[in-house]
Amino acid sequence: MIVDALSFLHHHAATSELVIVDDGSSDNTKEVCLAFKAKHPEVKLISHPKNLGIGQALKTGYSAAQYEYVCAIPGDGQFDVNELAIIRPFSYSTYYSFYRTITGYSLYRKTLSWLNRLFNQHFLGIYLRDVNWIKVYRKDQLDALNLSLTSSLIESEICAKLYKKGTTPIEIPSKYLQRTHGEPKGGSWHTLKKAIQDLIKLWWVVTTFKAK
Repeated sequence: MIVDALSFLHHHAATSELVIVDDGSSDNTKEVCLAFKAKHPEVKLISHPKNLGIGQALKTGYSAAQYEYVCAIPGDGQFDVNELAIIRPFSYSTYYSFYRTITGYSLYRKTLSWLNRLFNQHFLGIYLRDVNWIKVYRKDQLDALNLSLTSSLIESEICAKLYKKGTTPIEIPSKYLQRTHGEPKGGSWHTLKKAIQDLIKLWWVVTTFKAK
């Protein structure tokens, strides 16, 4: 995934960086990333001392980014970075949101996704097809949101706050590739329990957010 991302950046961006967030991995992820960093100065590695979850990993990456456009991509190989070639420079009033046309999810995960969409629509005002897939934001958009959550619901917080600021998405269909690394955790009962605990906080954070 690192090789593909670097190749894409070299071909499509005059100035770029690749921020890698090592979320307390117990394998040789850090060593592999350091080897890439030694050869590619545009690679920035940030390591969490322990696993803090996808929400905090995203927040860390977004905060560390320094250029105009920001995109978070999972390291499991399920997104083809070449799909980003369609992106064109955009203003503060919009952002890009990819959505998966086919996921291959189990009935359990499909049910969770459906419930998530209902909550987003009725309580947060988000009508995205796929709030938890790849987005391309402007860095100044993210900096203006004062993000609070550190859970997997952070993308819901971002999109809901952007809606309140009058920022609307450009939605693009995306392929969902077979996982090449890691094991899925988004559908575990532990993750579900944590997400439910954060729903009230998410609603409060979005409700009290003052768009400027």
